[in-house]
Amino acid sequence: MSSLMPFQKITRTYRHLARLRKILSVIFRNGFGFLFDKLRGLVPEGTHTGNWEELANSPISMPERLRNIMVELGPTFVKLGQVLSGRPDLIPLDYVHEFTKLQDRVPPFPYETVRGIIKKEFGGEIEEFFQEFDAEPIAAASIAQGHRARLRDGTEVFVKIRRPDIENNIRADLEILALLADFMEKHDSELRFLHPGKIVREFSRRLEEELNLDLELANISRFARQFKGRQGLVVPRVWPKLSSSRVLTIEYIRGCKGTDLEGLKRLGIDRKTVSRLGADLLLEQFFVHGFFHADPHPGNLFFLPGNRICYVDFGQVGRSSKEERENFAGLLAAVLKGQEKKAAKLLLRLAEYENEPDMEVLERDLSAFTDHYFYRELDDLSAGAILQEFYSLCNRHKLGLKPHIYLMLKAIGESDELGRTLEPGFNIIHQLRPFLVKTLLHSLNPAARIAQTREIAEELLDFVKVLPKQQKHFWQQCLDGKLLINCHLQGLERYQNFINHGLNRLCLALIQMGLLVSSGIIIHAGRPPLIWGMPVLGLLGILCSIALFSLMLWDMLRLR
Repeated sequence: MSSLMPFQKITRTYRHLARLRKILSVIFRNGFGFLFDKLRGLVPEGTHTGNWEELANSPISMPERLRNIMVELGPTFVKLGQVLSGRPDLIPLDYVHEFTKLQDRVPPFPYETVRGIIKKEFGGEIEEFFQEFDAEPIAAASIAQGHRARLRDGTEVFVKIRRPDIENNIRADLEILALLADFMEKHDSELRFLHPGKIVREFSRRLEEELNLDLELANISRFARQFKGRQGLVVPRVWPKLSSSRVLTIEYIRGCKGTDLEGLKRLGIDRKTVSRLGADLLLEQFFVHGFFHADPHPGNLFFLPGNRICYVDFGQVGRSSKEERENFAGLLAAVLKGQEKKAAKLLLRLAEYENEPDMEVLERDLSAFTDHYFYRELDDLSAGAILQEFYSLCNRHKLGLKPHIYLMLKAIGESDELGRTLEPGFNIIHQLRPFLVKTLLHSLNPAARIAQTREIAEELLDFVKVLPKQQKHFWQQCLDGKLLINCHLQGLERYQNFINHGLNRLCLALIQMGLLVSSGIIIHAGRPPLIWGMPVLGLLGILCSIALFSLMLWDMLRLR
């Protein structure tokens, strides 16, 4: 089955050949063509390829060039850049800073298209479901746009509608991105460290979730269930009968954003109260429930009278296991206490990597990291600065944090920044400590230890049950001579290409000699039809033989 995958990828991408040519042309035009030099047949002749030296000496930096490429290629690539702008643990900081400039600048689609989507999804005209429906959207992004509306019973709602044909367009781009990422990892050592395949896979997963509005509805419902009765939190109501994979109908929230300090004052909202409430809600989501809103920036948080907070836009959520939460709490506690050896071990449990880093160097860097903050007053510490330095450390050791762990750290950084806007003396580390203590104490609880031991024992028992069957199968394969061992040797691609090229030349030489010999026989026999007294087939054979010889000669001179 796995042997068919490359063919399947190529087959799928062939369907999008025109789009692939467009993408490659833009990449080549911006000086990155040398990365895909083997695919030059797909771009116009004479297109400049560029090289690393040329890019390094250009007045336009490589991060800026990549940003320009993303803007020109449209929504999927802009979205990719936005995702990467939030992953300083995966890409260098100069790329992160440049990609933060990317914004969705997508014109809204017409109201008639909206009416058509509503009719197709719910089987009736828009007036059958809504008393009012604003023709002009109040928000338009690359995936969907939103309209204010009013239900038949007078309830004010927000209707989110996915763009028409966006799913097919994005999936085509994702297939092409996967192919190009795979090509880069195999053929370019300079970019291999960025793990383009991993980035594309994570991006694809997140984008697939955003495309499915049914999933966002499920996220809101789960969020409401886990916080039922929680004081200070408002969860928007949803209407499942007026929602689908392409349409989401939720309660319209009239509130104030955290950056609007004058608006907060008019509503009588106590900034100190809501800053601490927001941090507690976020940390409770992660440490208690293991299900959290992963994008709590100021645009997705509304503050309501009575010092209440409402989250909106549940397209991006994070999930974590109890073990991951305990390791995460242990890592933060170890960093705060200056325990670099323990921090290094826990960091590896929460990271993804190809090769284990040098533990001695990692511990030394973590020691320098903790020393930088350990002897300072807590109020002097900024979560944002700490996280930036931590991401740089991970990047140096080629450690990519697991997606949901990174999303949590990112959410903590955003919550700290918003809290400082609301309350100058705010520090999320004050809010963080009780959750760390509670999580770590729970992991040491005898009941929790017993439950953990029981889980390990059950896994061990399952292993013991399966092992005899696996051993029997292994030895039977050996006795029957059917044991197959897959072996991949790295660094032999150059020699493999050399051998393949040589074999191709040999085949061409044999064909050329065959043509020459057979043409000589035909000419000697004098078989008609004749031209200039010589057999036509014989002359054609000699001409083909000369052409093949010229081709081989040109190839040898080209590769000298």
